[in-house]
Amino acid sequence: MQTSVTSSDLRATNRRRVLNAVYQRKEISKQGLSQELCMSLPTVTQNLKELEAAGLVERKGLYESTGGRKAHIYRFVADARVAVGVVLLKDLYRIVAVDLYGVELKSEEVHRPFSCDDGYFLQMGEHVNALIAALGCDPVRILGVCIALQGLISPDQTAVAYGEILNCTGLTLDRVAAGIPYPCALIHDTEAAAAAELWTRKDLTDAVLLSLTKNFGGAVITSGQVHHGLELASGIIEHMRLYPYGRPCYCGKQGCIETYCSAGALKRDAGEPLETFFEGLRAGDEARSVIWQTYLRNLAIAINNIRMVFDSEFIIGGYLLRFMNDGDFEQLTQYAQEECPFETSGIRIRRSIYSGDAAAPGAAISLVKRFWDAQ
Repeated sequence: MQTSVTSSDLRATNRRRVLNAVYQRKEISKQGLSQELCMSLPTVTQNLKELEAAGLVERKGLYESTGGRKAHIYRFVADARVAVGVVLLKDLYRIVAVDLYGVELKSEEVHRPFSCDDGYFLQMGEHVNALIAALGCDPVRILGVCIALQGLISPDQTAVAYGEILNCTGLTLDRVAAGIPYPCALIHDTEAAAAAELWTRKDLTDAVLLSLTKNFGGAVITSGQVHHGLELASGIIEHMRLYPYGRPCYCGKQGCIETYCSAGALKRDAGEPLETFFEGLRAGDEARSVIWQTYLRNLAIAINNIRMVFDSEFIIGGYLLRFMNDGDFEQLTQYAQEECPFETSGIRIRRSIYSGDAAAPGAAISLVKRFWDAQ
């Protein structure tokens, strides 16, 4: 059975095509749009008028003449909408504002221990509002504020279903966002990091992101989307059991990947700050080398176990990434390949595009993506 295309559907499709073309090109002429989209000039003109009225497109000067009248330059307004992301950590929170390209406009880091009380959330809200005010943009341009934290989030993004690390299980969005006068949502920090990776690397299809932060995190990406399970968000890889009856984990079980492959686990094994540990390691200290090789082997076992279920490339991100060199990646890849019981062409393990925190920008980017999906 054929379905008819209504005039309103056609107008929406044309508007989306014109918007996407200006967005991708950043600036283009009306004539250029007409040629590129095989669309009549009157149709292009009408859509540009609508997009100008919405503040998404603006005229910015004229092109040089090629013999006739000079053509107007139509430019995409990157900050026509602004999204804000926040990540709440044990010792600090970080706020990032991004434009519609996902480019960071402004950021702030506030060092304050997490506390599940109203005073903490009100102060965080004050800092969010101050950062938005410093941007100097009209409040109607703010898409919203997405708050990332270490915990499982309810499907509707309004509550923390499990938050053992921050001791915030049951925390609700209305408490977290009490002082923020914009639409708000919660997101699992690793899912936010995966959203940032997907946004930055457009060709990414199937992958597993492993975030080597103080607490280990993981997210499954499939068909270019962060995987959402029935209850366990984008995958709770950190609580896969690496060694039965092994080290105790904060989840109440034993032997989880978290207890062997997180940056916190490495720091405990090293017995010193990671900065001095890696300084000594690079200087050739044998004892530190043993600790590091053991860490890499444990991470390789985790990677191989995941690969047996979901064969894809692996992306390494998080705090430890700043200390890891090419030799470490080669060693990790070799160990992971040795763990595989089959002859394969090789396993792909690469660096995250983000060398630092990706959760805060990723939380903001999740709102940008939602905006584009609605266009």
